[in-house]
Amino acid sequence: MAFIGRARLLAKCRQAVDAGLDVWLTGEHGVGKTALAKRIASDAIYLVQIAPAKELLSTLLLECWRRGWHDAEGEEAEVEKALGRLDQKAAANAIVAALKRADGAGQPVLILDDFGSASPTIIRICRRLAEVSTVIAVGVQATTAQKPFLFHFTHIEVPRLTRGESEELTRRLLDEYGVPQKERAALLRHVVEAAQGLPAIAHELVKRAAKRGDLSLRGVRQEELHGHKTVDMTPGIIVASCCLLALRYAVRGMNDADLTVLAGLGTVAFLVLRLYASRLSAKRR
Repeated sequence: MAFIGRARLLAKCRQAVDAGLDVWLTGEHGVGKTALAKRIASDAIYLVQIAPAKELLSTLLLECWRRGWHDAEGEEAEVEKALGRLDQKAAANAIVAALKRADGAGQPVLILDDFGSASPTIIRICRRLAEVSTVIAVGVQATTAQKPFLFHFTHIEVPRLTRGESEELTRRLLDEYGVPQKERAALLRHVVEAAQGLPAIAHELVKRAAKRGDLSLRGVRQEELHGHKTVDMTPGIIVASCCLLALRYAVRGMNDADLTVLAGLGTVAFLVLRLYASRLSAKRR
């Protein structure tokens, strides 16, 4: 995967981790926080979707076993089942002991992705883990409950790519997939404009179009439309309106005046809901 425009940030992160400092990476969705975090330390333990607590603990303890830090016996499937049966306190104690044992080869590094969704229980566990390891927390922003835990972390904001960096990233992606020279200029310009400095979008557009076998301007545009989620509430509105009219007729009957009022109100409700649905669709990709 192409990695552009992050050399200084990467050096800053590595400097902090080498000094034993915890790091808090923030930035917009798709700006490349996770890709940056994974390059900080090659032997880091990456933990994605760090909730619920039991899943986090069992996943981390299993990784400690794979690295020889935890002395559970048996095959991997047997060990995984045994670890899943441990309660939260026992699993946390076992992880702390395993991470301490690994400290002889250098302090372990844990990457906690999507930290913005961490619950108070997860935060309490992370407090213990931070005592015996270096933590790299990745998220868009911190909640009020998370800020005390992150107070001593080295905060690094990951910005969008500049125009020049976006062009270099897209150029490398097109080189990787062997795009013909005659189609490259228009395709490069379109991907750069669509990505708006977010490398994840550029990667996704090019990758999906290449997977469909149509890495051209037309193919990328189709992928944009395909990935644009829409919410069509028309069928639901029509069915609900028919049910209300039928219920009204069954209860009280209906004359011309009633029909006119209900039709007017129904039209207004329909237009308002359609406007809401179109705005919701525009925000989702």
